[in-house]
Amino acid sequence: MSDGERESGWVSWTADSWLDLPPERRASVRRTMIERHRERGPLAAIVQVRVYADGAEPQVSFTGECTLGPDADQGEIAAVVERARVALAGWR
Repeated sequence: MSDGERESGWVSWTADSWLDLPPERRASVRRTMIERHRERGPLAAIVQVRVYADGAEPQVSFTGECTLGPDADQGEIAAVVERARVALAGWR
């Protein structure tokens, strides 16, 4: 992944699209994904915003791998949502 790709938000590959990558590129993408997972640490929560023509629907959800859950302190959940808001504000 080039510096430009790293700085411009994110690039995603699905399981199907991995097959379209040459073997050396596939290995490079896999290494990058592993590095990013290590840098980020464990998943705290999933913050989503669905955007419609006439509104938006924010949501926080938790999977088994999340460090927070629905019973977490509301301040901790709010802090995660704020981090997501800041990340989205800087997204290009």
